[in-house]
Amino acid sequence: SWSAPQSNYEPPSNSDPLGKAIVKSMDALISGHVDCFDWSSWSKAMEPFWTKDLIYDTNWVPFDVPILGNNTGLREWFDHEHIPFNIAFHNCTFSQMIFAGSTGYATTTTYANALWKNDFAGIPTSKREVKIRIFDFYIIDVDQRKISYNWMLLDLPYIMLQAGYRVLPKPTLREGWVQPPRAMDGIPAPISLMVNKEDEKPAYNLVKKIMDDMWIGDESNCQDLWTKDMHWYGPVGIGSAQGCQEFMTYVIDPFRGAFSNRSLDLDVHFCEGMYCGMHGRIIGVHSGFWLGENATNRQIDIRFGMHFRVEKQGEAFKVADGWALFDIPAAFNKMGINLWDRIPRADEE
Repeated sequence: SWSAPQSNYEPPSNSDPLGKAIVKSMDALISGHVDCFDWSSWSKAMEPFWTKDLIYDTNWVPFDVPILGNNTGLREWFDHEHIPFNIAFHNCTFSQMIFAGSTGYATTTTYANALWKNDFAGIPTSKREVKIRIFDFYIIDVDQRKISYNWMLLDLPYIMLQAGYRVLPKPTLREGWVQPPRAMDGIPAPISLMVNKEDEKPAYNLVKKIMDDMWIGDESNCQDLWTKDMHWYGPVGIGSAQGCQEFMTYVIDPFRGAFSNRSLDLDVHFCEGMYCGMHGRIIGVHSGFWLGENATNRQIDIRFGMHFRVEKQGEAFKVADGWALFDIPAAFNKMGINLWDRIPRADEE
């Protein structure tokens, strides 16, 4: 029978870096729904993996009743995200596509399949199967060997769409579509034992250049940074691009046209081998049309999480696959738009 560890977690002696080993053991309990509705048992199971003052930072929502949002400590996480999620989504199966780690960081990008039984975060249930896109970024307190910060994000407009509510204009690109890495590097990738540590610095520099040149700057050197057959999997409202022409036309150019004076505020950026993760905020003035909305000339910060698979082609390192989610509802709120207002109330239907 299972019992909670009695002291600070010590990772097993294997090939996983510290951050990945800690999160992997913790995540196995979450994915296995161990004692998920019992605070006493659940908290005892979680305590070995988290600092006492942990921050669990999730989606912005427009409600006074605490749900999702920014949470301090296990109890707030349990009450505001863990319980609402498990009440809403039954038989939830998580499929991690990327799981990368280092001594001080870890990150995953995931989709989940579940039966949507009850309303969630102000979104009426569909009573049908639902697919959920998720990312997580973790900071490890190395001295305590515990997780101190977890940024998590759900693609809430995707959940809204599956309930029948299109709150963002339909994009040209295919939306609601994501795939694992197009490489035999394991599922989730990478397998830490197989990682070449010498790849990490050039991969890290390449990903930072993509952010600096393409998202923050105005360089159009996509083919110098991405492979010819690149895939990029974006959120609902933007969609998934194949090849530089689609990526530039439907993702990068509209973003640049919408936000001027752009800058980057990073929380996490690291690579495990050829797999990289980056979390932060892009800050800019909303000075043009984006996702159906005209310029508001307000300064907006857009929270994002991105993952990258890098390939070496000859002597060149290029990104072959990219994954991205944005907290679009929070960005729209700063434009003065509440996406939940686009969900009809029961008495309006």
